[in-house]
Amino acid sequence: MLLINLAGIRKSFGASAEFTLREHLATWEVAGETVEFTQPVEVEVRATNLANSLLLQGQIQTEVKLVCSRCLEPFNLAVTVNFAEELCHAADLTSYMADHPEAQEEENYQVFASDEFDIRPMVSEQIVLALPMKPLCREECEGLCPKCGCDWNKAKCACDLQQGDPRLAGLADFFNKE
Repeated sequence: MLLINLAGIRKSFGASAEFTLREHLATWEVAGETVEFTQPVEVEVRATNLANSLLLQGQIQTEVKLVCSRCLEPFNLAVTVNFAEELCHAADLTSYMADHPEAQEEENYQVFASDEFDIRPMVSEQIVLALPMKPLCREECEGLCPKCGCDWNKAKCACDLQQGDPRLAGLADFFNKE
């Protein structure tokens, strides 16, 4: 579990504590894609008491297996994310809102009620945000032939790709006349 105990610093302004957590996560479904963790998630967290709130700062490291969006081959991607998140204990919420009126509009804090705080949802969110929208095994990946499906990274095919889309043939004729 990715739990941190904040009891030791929650009531002492300026106090801080450091946590090192490690957990094996299961395979996820993100935006219709499967994300498989090939390494455990390692989280380094420093929690600092800011009077009416706690600031969590740290780094998340893991490795995931993704599928390249060009060649459809699986590949491993190292993920490293730095984060900062503000927490407010439910008992301190009124004081926090009085000191931070903009916080209610921005909703840039989380409320917790016990001395233990589960950072798993925060870690999950940070990992998802760090994943590329269009995963590539490498920047120069050539992808697949749209006609025969040949992986252009491994071999070249003899397909003629100059024909173009038949729906646009009239437009091509128009430009060829000029």
